[in-house]
Amino acid sequence: MKVTGICLLSALVLLSLSGNTGAEPEGRKPNCYNTVNGCTKIYNPVCGTNGITYGNECMLCLENQRRQVPVSIKKSGVC
Repeated sequence: MKVTGICLLSALVLLSLSGNTGAEPEGRKPNCYNTVNGCTKIYNPVCGTNGITYGNECMLCLENQRRQVPVSIKKSGVC
């Protein structure tokens, strides 16, 4: 009985941890609507899904436009 309970509990934990892997895209899409006039120099770092820290969200947008690579925001702050 004890072994069965441990096995069931372990299976439940594994199922809950495997939840949504791969179902959602990594990171969030940056807001790139105000990049026409350039970016402010206000330091508000964001971590890109490519592992690079950008000075702010606008800087990430400009780099995406320059390189034609869609990097999203993995998290706020440095990588």
